[in-house]
Amino acid sequence: MDINRFTEKAQQALQAAQSKATRLSHQQIDVEHLLAALLEQEQGLAPAILAKAGISPEQLAERVNR
Repeated sequence: MDINRFTEKAQQALQAAQSKATRLSHQQIDVEHLLAALLEQEQGLAPAILAKAGISPEQLAERVNR
């Protein structure tokens, strides 16, 4: 996987997911880490899509972080 072929936002999300996994002393990045990172992105696509679908990104982020 060549991370340089990803968009800047995708690269940022992967880095944030890795940081989150490290802070939680997890050995690998899981889907939950990446989802949490995507939901935390300001001006990100994931929160906008979820909001249009009637899903609260804030509530989802809270549930993922639990």
